[in-house]
Amino acid sequence: MFKVLWLCLSLCFVGGDTLLALNAKDYQLDFLRELANLAEQKAEVGLNGYLEKLLANSRYSNFTAELSTAKASLKLQTKVTLIKQLLDVDVQHYDLNDADDMEHISVLRNLVFLNRLKKLLKSARDSSAQEIRQLRVHRLCQQFERPTSVRRKSSSSSTSSLINEKTVGAALEQLNLTHTFDNLTKSINLNQFGEQLYGRVKFAGAEIIDNYLLILRGLLQDIIDAEHEDLAQNTTQLEKLLQQIDGMLAIKDFFEKRQKLYAYLERHLTTDYEQLTETAHSEQHLTEQLLEQLKAKGLDLFVIFLFSNFEFLEKIHEQWIQLLPEMPPSLLHDDTTRKLYDIQQLYETFKLDTESTVKYEAYVKALRQLHEQTVDQGQENRHIFEMLNNAAQNVGSVTFNMIKSKCKELL
Repeated sequence: MFKVLWLCLSLCFVGGDTLLALNAKDYQLDFLRELANLAEQKAEVGLNGYLEKLLANSRYSNFTAELSTAKASLKLQTKVTLIKQLLDVDVQHYDLNDADDMEHISVLRNLVFLNRLKKLLKSARDSSAQEIRQLRVHRLCQQFERPTSVRRKSSSSSTSSLINEKTVGAALEQLNLTHTFDNLTKSINLNQFGEQLYGRVKFAGAEIIDNYLLILRGLLQDIIDAEHEDLAQNTTQLEKLLQQIDGMLAIKDFFEKRQKLYAYLERHLTTDYEQLTETAHSEQHLTEQLLEQLKAKGLDLFVIFLFSNFEFLEKIHEQWIQLLPEMPPSLLHDDTTRKLYDIQQLYETFKLDTESTVKYEAYVKALRQLHEQTVDQGQENRHIFEMLNNAAQNVGSVTFNMIKSKCKELL
């Protein structure tokens, strides 16, 4: 089997696309996708060629429509299934001395090979994706591994550094700068700040959503490929879900991807499940089975959702603090600048004491007010503040305790 893989690898790089750099975290997945695509292309040529041969064989004249449909299908599994069904009829009566029977045996053997190769490549992709998820979770969990003494010290210093009217006035009064810098004050343009912030996090944000969607897609594909026979009869509805997920994965823009996902969950998912309840399996049965399969794979979508929100907040604030300028006394006059500095400090303060509901509410309140300000002002780039505000709503003190509890299990 591995000799076959190495042969595929050698072909994969003949005139193929350039893979990601070796130090890219998605190198393995990109490599395996290229390999899987090549394997499917080669398999399709062989399968279509044999379907054409069966069409020309008078023995299968009663199956002309089925053979033509399978040949035109974009799904390899449809081609494999029909060929296997036609050849399995006489498999017990094959004569190894008969050339035609020997050919049929070879075809069946090669179909088994294609199925094994598909499972092998899928298993390799799943393992690589799981490793990436574990690395991301490990990095996030490390945020909570600071010594208690350091947390208290940092929390105290962060709290005292919050900017407000009282501390600003006192600082300016002490430095006798109340009037000196009035003419030098330069406000941060909130719209430009939002544009730069979105530009810095859009790829990471889209990747977070894609990671979530790919987990769902893999599960649905398993069911459609009949690995879970008790749900296989829902294939039509599940294929529709799969197509919609593929549509969302194809979207490049982060905000558009997020909006499509929210719209899908709100408008379409309920309808799909209502359709599923019309089948022999009830909605409850389907949902239970999906959750059981997720747990069997070591996946918990709710926990992944919590981690995703925290991961997005981390990405945002990593860039947020880099975009804030070095603050001379003149900037202390500007209301927008103070708000942006305060939000960064409120987040850092809360993260150091995630069990504090008061600190969490102070952070969320500041974000909500900023978002409302961008909406009231009709800011063109208000969507990044909307996404940040929404993500923060799902990361409270209770949520952080759940995340930290999960971290103890994983690390």
